[in-house]
Amino acid sequence: MRTPNCKCIICKKPLYRRPFELKKYKFVCCISCRGEAYKKYPSENAIKNLELGREKGTNHLEGHIKSKETKDKIGQANKEWWSTHPDELMERGKKMRAEKHYNWKGGITKLNKSIRQMTENRKWMNSVKERDRKCVKCDSEENLESHHKISIQKIIKIFEIKNRQDARMCLLLWDIDNGETLCQKCHYKIHRRNYDNRRNCLQ
Repeated sequence: MRTPNCKCIICKKPLYRRPFELKKYKFVCCISCRGEAYKKYPSENAIKNLELGREKGTNHLEGHIKSKETKDKIGQANKEWWSTHPDELMERGKKMRAEKHYNWKGGITKLNKSIRQMTENRKWMNSVKERDRKCVKCDSEENLESHHKISIQKIIKIFEIKNRQDARMCLLLWDIDNGETLCQKCHYKIHRRNYDNRRNCLQ
């Protein structure tokens, strides 16, 4: 065993490092203290990555191609973790809402549209379609969409919803009994819009 010529920057444990390593690296640490050492004394490269990662609207992993299997594993792991940590999910949401979000433009999105873009609405839509499996009007199984029996606009007026937080607390918005599955054609008829079949043609 070689004679120690330095100490761990965290636990002060005697260590041996080659002379060129001592010149090359910013500090010396043992394996057990490596994580704490890099947090307390980050390198220039680590600081640069942290700043880039914290910058709004950027991703320092951009350009690193991931396979579909890897993306699926990451997505499933995230779903499992967030489903068991609802409090952390709420706190994370607060940090990314309104003026704190990188794409915030002063609240110009209409409330109706904003509610439709919420995660809760996506879950509601999926639940309604999973329950019905087909259009309740014509039994079609193609181009299925979820429809509010009592419209979002009416619910906003009835419950005097002012923002997305109010919408989250409104049970009727996310009640699947207030929803039904329609094919796109039947959905257009209910809303009195012209259905253009060419929209569904493959290019």
